[in-house]
Amino acid sequence: MTRPGDPGLVPLRDAAGRGVDAHARLEARLRASWLLVVGPALVHNTCLLRLHRGVLVVGCWEPHIIPNLRRSAAATWPQVRARLTRMWRQDFRSMEIVPCDPPAAIQPRATPEPDAFKAVLALLRGRNKG
Repeated sequence: MTRPGDPGLVPLRDAAGRGVDAHARLEARLRASWLLVVGPALVHNTCLLRLHRGVLVVGCWEPHIIPNLRRSAAATWPQVRARLTRMWRQDFRSMEIVPCDPPAAIQPRATPEPDAFKAVLALLRGRNKG
């Protein structure tokens, strides 16, 4: 039961600045600056799923690039780790790339197919007016 003025359950990523622990604030800052973390080539195909015991768990919804992302993450981790440590003054152990669903904001929307009957009807109505 919530009390008046109590927001109730709040996702950790939305709770930054509401008195939550430093871990949740760090995770929120990483999400907000994701472009700086992964760069422009990967920002549209990946997202931070969680930060767990110093491991950045990164989700990717393009299955065909996950193997290359994993190899790239392993090869470039020392440089990425140094950059992250310098930016956030936090020690990160590793980066794990896992498959995930795309965020709701970028999921492809089903576009309705045009109604051929309505198109023909509109064309015929246009001819009858003239």
